[in-house]
Amino acid sequence: MRKPAALFLFLIAAGALLAAGPAASTSNTYDVQVDTIEGCSCPLFCTCYFGPSADEHMCEANNVYKFRKGSHYGDVDLSDQVVWLSLDLGGEWHKKPGPGMPTNWVVITFDKKTPEAQRKAIGEVLNIVFPVKWSKMSTREDSIEWHDEAKVAHAKLASGMAEITLDKTTGPNKTSPTVIKNLQYWFSTSNDGFVLAYSTHHWDGDNKFKMEHRNGFTIAWTAKGEIKPAASKVAMK
Repeated sequence: MRKPAALFLFLIAAGALLAAGPAASTSNTYDVQVDTIEGCSCPLFCTCYFGPSADEHMCEANNVYKFRKGSHYGDVDLSDQVVWLSLDLGGEWHKKPGPGMPTNWVVITFDKKTPEAQRKAIGEVLNIVFPVKWSKMSTREDSIEWHDEAKVAHAKLASGMAEITLDKTTGPNKTSPTVIKNLQYWFSTSNDGFVLAYSTHHWDGDNKFKMEHRNGFTIAWTAKGEIKPAASKVAMK
């Protein structure tokens, strides 16, 4: 009686393996979910998302991105990785927000804990979601602090070079956020809405700026697709 029972169990296990099939490869795909803390120089909210900008000469901003668990670019795991962009989109953003759009400058700050492979993969994701042409681009590293709560979001570089605080209590009901839905965030695949906030932020790099009570928001967005063979445009350090 033992042999038939053992054979029966073997057949069940084999059937389960056949039904599951081979594990899907991630080497040629990317799939990321990213939480964002963002503040810029615009009044609340960015008019450039809807048409001609109210301030055509610049869009100075601090954008901080944290990748959720399970995010990957190819076989590179991006779970919990954080990257900081300090930038000025310049005066062309309101004219043609599309691939190859000319921009002024960007400084990409990687967290000191982020390995080289993850830095390169993050650069590839940024190239896909923000396919712009930077007039000047540089990278650096720092320690990045990140907090996002119901009413306040905050991020800071340990060096003190940049810091951003968002006050999400913008609407008449201070217990509920003000959210804009059904609005595209750059070239991401989808998002769960712009949670509006007043921002206070600064950047103390070569192109210094300091903003108070300006536009800000948090947003969770996704990007997914097949990896196209192309060299990264973001030089890593």
